[in-house]
Amino acid sequence: MFGLVLIVVIIIIIVSIILVRRSRKGLPVSRTKGVSATRRVWLYLITLVSLGVFVAGVGQLLSLLFEVTIKGSHLTQVGQATFNEQLLSLGLAMTVIGGPLWILFWRAIQRRTRDNQEETGDMIRKLYLNFVLLETALMGITTASSFLMWLMAGLPLEQFSSGSLAIAIVAGIVWYYHWRVSEREGHPSSGAKTLRRWYVYILSGFGLVWLAVGLVQLIDIASVNLQAWQGALVQGKFWSSTAQTCVAQIILGGVAWYFHWFRMARGDVDSTLRQVYFYLLTISGGAIAALVALTITLFRFFGWVFDGTPISPGPTFQFLGWAVPTFLVGLAIWGYHRRLAEEEASAVREGRQSAQRGYLYLMSFLGLGTLVTGMSMLFGILVGLIIDSASTSLVQTSGWWRDQLSLCLALLLVGTPLWLYYWNGILKRVRVGGIEEWRALPRRIFLYVIIGASIVALTAALVNIIYQILNGALQGNFGVNVLRNSKWSIEALIVAAPLLWYHWQLLRTDQLRGGEPVVIRHNVTLLVDDRTGDLASRLEDKLGYKIRVLYQVGQPGVPSVLPDEEIDRLADEVQASTSNDVMLVVFGGKVITMPYQDK
Repeated sequence: MFGLVLIVVIIIIIVSIILVRRSRKGLPVSRTKGVSATRRVWLYLITLVSLGVFVAGVGQLLSLLFEVTIKGSHLTQVGQATFNEQLLSLGLAMTVIGGPLWILFWRAIQRRTRDNQEETGDMIRKLYLNFVLLETALMGITTASSFLMWLMAGLPLEQFSSGSLAIAIVAGIVWYYHWRVSEREGHPSSGAKTLRRWYVYILSGFGLVWLAVGLVQLIDIASVNLQAWQGALVQGKFWSSTAQTCVAQIILGGVAWYFHWFRMARGDVDSTLRQVYFYLLTISGGAIAALVALTITLFRFFGWVFDGTPISPGPTFQFLGWAVPTFLVGLAIWGYHRRLAEEEASAVREGRQSAQRGYLYLMSFLGLGTLVTGMSMLFGILVGLIIDSASTSLVQTSGWWRDQLSLCLALLLVGTPLWLYYWNGILKRVRVGGIEEWRALPRRIFLYVIIGASIVALTAALVNIIYQILNGALQGNFGVNVLRNSKWSIEALIVAAPLLWYHWQLLRTDQLRGGEPVVIRHNVTLLVDDRTGDLASRLEDKLGYKIRVLYQVGQPGVPSVLPDEEIDRLADEVQASTSNDVMLVVFGGKVITMPYQDK
């Protein structure tokens, strides 16, 4: 098997050497752009594969080296002797084959990019570089955590992971080299800048999540081991492997976030991905985490208050060990990024505000959903109590309403101010923004989703209520059972009806204001004297529907190249026409609009 792989690799090397020598001698493989792009993809793909083989081989050799040097083991004493000899052979084979192959292809690529701005900013090259940076960074961070845990545990040999340390070292070296290459040659094209931003903001988000989760878990572990709980909790050693994992996450996550956010993302104000990172990741994520922790805290508190029997607060409030730090960390992330986003808002163009708009509607939707759920539960409790008072045959468990009321109050206390705050912000934005806000895609999605969900809920509720009434009347047992089986339908009916009415009024108001312009289809005929122009396709794109094209014969054919402003004028004249039939005549580089009637 190994011999077959070696033969295939040798064939690839020979073919590659021939291609590289042809490019060095100036003999083009192909003169077409498509083949050149295909060759470029092939070149970077083979480079990536050979780099992976080389890195895997070096990592395997380093892992065996650490086993011998750090653990003091002989190669034949590490696990099974035959198995480790195979690993040594495989590591050497991948290194001696993958290394020269990667050097060969990478040098060929570097020669193409030398003093070539177009090749430096090529999307395929930037995709390769940022993919390598992303993969090696994630591999290095995750594997370095094992090494840090081993250091914090006091260097126990039985816990040493030679593979993790080897991967961390190799990934770090590969990342640093490609990072230097990427930063040295810059990002001359817009596509190159976009790919770099994807890498930067993915690593920034990853580092921030690791930092936040590590902080919350470490505080939770510390709180569990507090003597203040008086033995109500399971006591354990604080400096355990879990605590060491949290510290490693805090260190590595903090370094990754600080480097990518404060250094690589510095000054990147005019960026759509930055706005997405702000509003749809950090601000929304921090707010959601804080709100979930607050909701659970209120639910547990009300449950403790409503419980009739005295219970020690220790077991009841053990969850505060993670709920309080989750709330504080989420609030800190939300506050920091929200303040920074507002400071940069003056430097952001209006076209970049879509992420902020999406964030507002997302938070409004979450607040409204929380509020609606709380209201539904509240009406459900009232209906349940009415059923209990009217029922003589079936009595529910005593105190069944306590947990539901606790959760209901928690949802209402969190969802009501959340929805009011963000919805008022949306209303202010709509009053200032006018038609642009009325036509915004997040607003249309928000309204249609709520209206659609309300209609579905009302339909299902009415169907179930009518079914229960008819079924009870036909079977002759019309009574409390009908009310009990219609409980959830009554809840949905009470809540969904006003929800549908309010948002339906908003939708109709937007439509009357022009928030949803209706495209009137006309029978448009274009008479043109040039078969090579793109006037018809440009008009179709602007109008949104197909038009009929006629070509004038016996004319020399003057190319009809019109500016975008002229295309907009023609489309407006067609839409404003009182006649359903419109003829557009192109003559001498000018376009004449002629409405007509077929009869």
